[in-house]
Amino acid sequence: MVSSPESKAVRTVGLAMGPAGANVVTDPRFREIDRVEHVHVDFRDARRAWVAGRLDDRHKGWEAPDAAARRFHEGLLAHEAEHVIVGTHGMVLTAWLVAQGLVDGGDDAVEFWETLRFPDVLQVSIPLLRVRAVLTDAEGRLVLIKRTRPGLVPYWTTPGGGMMLVDASPEDGLRRELREELGADAVLDEVILERRLDSIRSETFYAATLKSIHPALADGPEFDDSSRGRYDIEFVTRDELSAVDLRPAELKALLLTR
Repeated sequence: MVSSPESKAVRTVGLAMGPAGANVVTDPRFREIDRVEHVHVDFRDARRAWVAGRLDDRHKGWEAPDAAARRFHEGLLAHEAEHVIVGTHGMVLTAWLVAQGLVDGGDDAVEFWETLRFPDVLQVSIPLLRVRAVLTDAEGRLVLIKRTRPGLVPYWTTPGGGMMLVDASPEDGLRRELREELGADAVLDEVILERRLDSIRSETFYAATLKSIHPALADGPEFDDSSRGRYDIEFVTRDELSAVDLRPAELKALLLTR
């Protein structure tokens, strides 16, 4: 359960979930759209125009619909669960649904937004694809990320993450993730493993060859949240792989046979 930090949203999720509602987590990515708005005679018309994607001078200082949809989607990807209960707001939710192709844009989006009631419940099933690179350098070493979290035994993963709305394709999303996590550029090769995580989430692993890497240029959002622990880049030889807790285990088993 996660909610916009707005107190009404938090209380609504808490009340709806009963005793379990005490565990609501807040995430500002699910907030209503950022806007500079004064109540005036046509403020509802200005909101309708924003929802329809028809921006004009009334929307100076307003968050763009695609930007609002992107950060909402980032919030969904950050909360790893098959079922996520989100307490949010009508305009940002509509922008995200339009970006996902689940609601048509323009006047249809306005009609959908205006039929929402407080509180309202909407159930959505969407595929969430994660893409990762089995990345090797010129010496044949694997480029891995060592994950260290407080109180837990360290483990290793391949670089990558969830596809975003800005990504034109899975490959485009993986190249973005490599830039963000490693400051790296790579040549992507064939898919070597695909697996389902649950009914809506799946993960695809690409073989890849490192072209360049500049860790100082890594600027992914994971580096801004110290509670998520450390992300350290390590180069692991094939001989060293058996002693490394590389996850998922099925990927490690596959690599040990190659």
